Amino acid sequence: MKKVLLTALTLLLCISLTAQDDSDYQQEVPFDFLDLFDDSRETRDVLTKTELFVAFGWNQALGDDNGIGEDYRFWGSGIFDVGLEFNTRLKKDSDLFRLTYGLNFRTQSLRINGNRQFFTFDNVTNFDSLFGSGIDLDRSRFTQFSLVAPLHIEIGSRELNEYENGVKRYGGGNGFVVGLGGYLGYTTTSTQELRFEREGRNVTTTVTNDFEINNFNYGLSFYAGWDHLQLFALYGLNDMFKDSPLQQQQVSFGIRLR
Repeated sequence: MKKVLLTALTLLLCISLTAQDDSDYQQEVPFDFLDLFDDSRETRDVLTKTELFVAFGWNQALGDDNGIGEDYRFWGSGIFDVGLEFNTRLKKDSDLFRLTYGLNFRTQSLRINGNRQFFTFDNVTNFDSLFGSGIDLDRSRFTQFSLVAPLHIEIGSRELNEYENGVKRYGGGNGFVVGLGGYLGYTTTSTQELRFEREGRNVTTTVTNDFEINNFNYGLSFYAGWDHLQLFALYGLNDMFKDSPLQQQQVSFGIRLR
């Protein structure tokens, strides 16, 4: 019995010492994209950090008394963002307010309801119904690919971590953050994919850049959540198409990871 107690005490002591060593151990300063251009950042305090982010969710185009799911399917219409985000503290001794900005690649798609497609005639793009044409669409999808520059004021304190050599960095933890701002983008490509059956054959046709779109797009942006996981919403302020009777703006919401 004494041997068992002695063994147990020895194990507890070893575990305690190991935990103490782990608590005393300080990790290396996390790598940052900007360190490639200035390696002295690894040994000092910095105001600006970078993070990769990914966002995905649902997309609709609203306007002309069109509600969610009416002109476009809710399930099947989506948004996907991936990019590099810079965040700069506005005060050296505080992390409460930050400016976030960067560049990302955005894909927005719309699944068109009602056996319709977008069609351009005389430099005007509008809906074109295929009823009576003998074609019954299995899928009608319109997709835009854009380069986007977002800009936000982010509010919320994050955890202050200390690394080797006394270097400190803000980030992580369970702090709640809110971002308010907007975006400016340029649409590089627009495509429409139609799938249907004709004479027993499964046919897919794709039309690229044959639409009178507004290449420059801009809007409002909002996100809220924890440092690495947030909910986001985007509200476009410009119409999708130029000089078109179809006056609709894209609206998106979903999940954001960084």
